[in-house]
Amino acid sequence: MKALIICGSRKGGFTSEICESFSEGLFLHDVDSDIVFPIEMRIGHCTGCGECSKDGKCIIRDDMDDIYRAFRDADILVLASPVHFSGPSSSIKTVIDRFQPLWFKKSDHPACAAALMSGGGKGPNFTNSISIFKAFSITTGMKWLGHLEIPDTDNKNTVDVMGQSKDFGLKIGSSFKEGK
Repeated sequence: MKALIICGSRKGGFTSEICESFSEGLFLHDVDSDIVFPIEMRIGHCTGCGECSKDGKCIIRDDMDDIYRAFRDADILVLASPVHFSGPSSSIKTVIDRFQPLWFKKSDHPACAAALMSGGGKGPNFTNSISIFKAFSITTGMKWLGHLEIPDTDNKNTVDVMGQSKDFGLKIGSSFKEGK
């Protein structure tokens, strides 16, 4: 089994680190993970040109093609993002927007989805990100398995929450296996 983790942060950041420990939890249920970092890729914004309505394919050729392939081959999709101004990072939102072709033509996709979110303040608003991630899951026909919210990251070290994210990976791996 395979998980695609799309990390809307940079490598070495807090969100990146929780992706790694989450992946370790999945691995204990025999789920391999690929973590991709759109911020390090060349991915253009959806232009709203409508060309994808003709055949369900985006006409923009860039690194999003790699994400499309990984998406089709994955069993589980995990969207991971720090919260910026009560929403997901711009890099992960750009990726989500580029899945517009799925409105017009359903294609192979993961069976289920989950999310990992981190926020610097003591009480970040995760609601908007959760709403966007769930809407993407519903639109593409994936079962929503849940999400993990980690607040107050400005005052925490990643080691403080590694167990929490690994345990969530164990939970998601178990949920996925039970649902199969």
